[in-house]
Formats: sequence, C-alpha cells, structure tokens
Amino acid sequence: MSYKGKAIIFSDLDSTLLRDNHYFSKKTKQVVKDLHEQGIMLIPITARATKDILDQARRLGLHEIGGICAGNNGSQIFDFKTNQWILNEFLSKKLVKAVFDTFYQTYKAKVHFYGDETTYVFNEGKMSMYWAQMMATDYVVAESAEEITEAISHLTIVLKKGTTTAESEAAIKDIRDKFSQDADIHVYTERVIEICPKNISKGYAVKKITKYLELDDTVKTYAFGDGPNDIPMFETVDAGVAVNNAIDSLKMIAQDVTEDTNDNDGVANYIYKNILK
Repeated sequence: MSYKGKAIIFSDLDSTLLRDNHYFSKKTKQVVKDLHEQGIMLIPITARATKDILDQARRLGLHEIGGICAGNNGSQIFDFKTNQWILNEFLSKKLVKAVFDTFYQTYKAKVHFYGDETTYVFNEGKMSMYWAQMMATDYVVAESAEEITEAISHLTIVLKKGTTTAESEAAIKDIRDKFSQDADIHVYTERVIEICPKNISKGYAVKKITKYLELDDTVKTYAFGDGPNDIPMFETVDAGVAVNNAIDSLKMIAQDVTEDTNDNDGVANYIYKNILK
C-alpha cells in the first residue's frame, strides 16, 4: 500500500482524543471526516484492549473510510480497508505464568493481564473493574495462571501504595532481571510497570504503520498524546503535540502543545488551525 497524503496523524485516545467522559465530541468525529477528504489519515494508537479499540475506531467512522487503528500500546494493528491485522502479537504463556506466579506469591502488587475479550486480575478492584467496563471486556479474578485462558497482549504491574523509592527501584530491577529477556519492560512511574511483547511500543506501531503504508520523506507525521506511554510515539514522528492537559514530561519533549484540553477539543482545534488551515 502506498500512502498519498501530505501528512498522517497518530493519536492517543484517553485524555487526548476522547473527552474525560470517554466520548468523542462532534467536532472530533467531523475532523476525522475532513482529514479523510483531504487524503490525510488519523490513526488511533491506544493502550485500550483489542475489542475496545475496534469499537472506538468504528465510533470515529474508520470502518467506513478504510482506516487503521492500534490497540494494546501497539501490539495489535488493524486495517479496516483490508479487514486484516497488520500486527497481532502476544506475550508467551510461559512468561504470563511466570509473572502470575511471581507476583501472586511474592509481591504485594496488583497485576492486570489484558486479553482480547477479558481482563484478568488477582483481586477485584474498583479501578480495574471500571476500565474493564469501559472497554466492554469480561472481568475475571484468577487464583492461578491456568485460569488465564486467553492470549495476553500486555500486562501492567501496580506496586502497593506506600512503596518507597528504594523498594520501587529494587522491584523494577527484579522485574527487568526476570523478564526483560523475553519481553519489553516500560516503567511509567515508581509504581506502574508494563510488560509488552518484545519491541512493542506506540513508537514501534508508528514505524510498523509507516512501513506498511510506504510513507516517504514528503509525508509529515504528527502524534498527539498526554501520558508517558506516548513518549515513544513522540520520539518517532516529525511533530509530537501534547494536549494542554498532558503530563509535564511529555510537554518537555513535544514540538508543540495544544491551546485547549481534551475536554475542549484540543486535538481537533489544533488540526483545523495548523494542519487543515
């Protein structure tokens, strides 16, 4: 496939393209259509699970215009035009079991295992259940790794509240020592660590899509985001644009910052002012 547009846009969803109520505004849906009419693709790349990202992409109308979307921080990439997966990678069952056994028996931590249709956890939690409901996935409290029957695209480890910096550093080192040979470890905060298939990140997804679409140097690439998992995406594109409500560390590496927050159509307004001008 050879992309003919003058630009291409990659965007995070939560707190970026989506409002805080987890809905797209009318303006956001309209800007996707207006971009398409100008031959420019907007491609969501999100941490949300596979089933949910496909649903969110349909809400944006990407299924009607032959768009592309990526979920699970880039381990799954789907092309609506061909109705096929560009990328569909999972963690090995051996690694999933090793993580489960390590944390279930040793650490005081929450671990969330994400499958296409199911979120698996050790203990029922308000936030993990909330996000499972938001993504319309099943929610299973598992007592053994054998209860995880779906393939796992990625997992997050949340160390207990009150973990000291020294405890966090020791835990992260232990996680890297145990699992980095077979997976990538992303440290977002002192307490939040993500394990993904090797080489997977939003930046890798951008590279994979760029190659798939046969982009050349004449196509300007943009990325919009708000959080730490958007950093690899910003490092890969020509122009990383942080939404006004983004974390400071993302704003520091961004080429620009939107005037408005996600709740006030920050991305759509920026596109109309600077890309569809």
